[in-house]
Amino acid sequence: MPLAYTEDQIVELPAIGLFAKLGWTRVSALKKTFGATGTLLRETKGQVALVSQLHAALEQLNSALPPEAIPAALDDMPR
Repeated sequence: MPLAYTEDQIVELPAIGLFAKLGWTRVSALKKTFGATGTLLRETKGQVALVSQLHAALEQLNSALPPEAIPAALDDMPR
C-alpha cells in the first residue's frame, strides 16, 4: 500500500476542503482558456493576479477613495 505523503494529500486536498468550508467555489483550470471570457478571466498564462476580480475587491474595500485611485493602483502593480 503506497504512503499518502504526497503534496496532493497533505497540502492541496486539505486546502481545497478549507476553502470550501469558507464558502469559496472550486474551479478546475486544467483545460483553461485565456482572454476576457476565459476560464479564470486571465488575459495570459503569465498574468498572476485576476485583475477584474482584484479591481472589484479593491473598490469594495476602499469605497471612500476617489474613483481614479483604484486604476492608478492597478497600473502600478506588476503584471
